Amino acid sequence: MMRRLGAAVAAAALLATTACAGDAARGGEPATRRQLFVVAGGDKVSGPDRVEARTGDTVELVVTSDAADELHVHGYDRGAELAAGRPATLSVDTDIPGVFEVELHRSGLVLTQLRVRP
Repeated sequence: MMRRLGAAVAAAALLATTACAGDAARGGEPATRRQLFVVAGGDKVSGPDRVEARTGDTVELVVTSDAADELHVHGYDRGAELAAGRPATLSVDTDIPGVFEVELHRSGLVLTQLRVRP
């Protein structure tokens, strides 16, 4: 189990370095922002505390957990089932400005906050 989790953490770190373009690079155009998270033993092992986006962007949350759970983005009422040890991706088109909690429903873990600016 630890070997698989270590591989997931390494893969998340590699993908995070190429995940998204910054605001200056995109010239005002909508962007796809991919953020990677790893959860083990009921705690977040990796991933940002806050995900920043603008309205019109697409945010992809990629979560690998060592336990089955349900990923949920409040305010957008979007969710995805998580299978233990397998990455799951939830895409959100950011059309509502504000700050929204992203949590794992069964464990109650707040994974991050999604901040969407106009």
